[in-house]
Amino acid sequence: MDINIIKGDKITVEISGRLDTASAPEFNEAIEAITSQKNDIIFDCADMEYIASSGLRSFLAAHKAVTAAGGTLEIINVQPAVQSVFDMTGFSVMLQIVK
Repeated sequence: MDINIIKGDKITVEISGRLDTASAPEFNEAIEAITSQKNDIIFDCADMEYIASSGLRSFLAAHKAVTAAGGTLEIINVQPAVQSVFDMTGFSVMLQIVK
């Protein structure tokens, strides 16, 4: 997995590869500083090909931290395979996924 953080009016986090048990700790560490402050964040998942339950937990924790700090979190460009995981688990209702 690769993570690219682009700072601007909103912070964009580009995620590529697999967000799974092996990569979730790295992902959590990379976004910890931006999710703990009042930021508007966009997770761009155009190149994210897979998400496991550990990745779902990371997204949920990020969402909770951002909203608790007064920011917003959007998820964009979700690939069909990843979208189906969000849909099956109910995360597409809990998280703001822009289609």
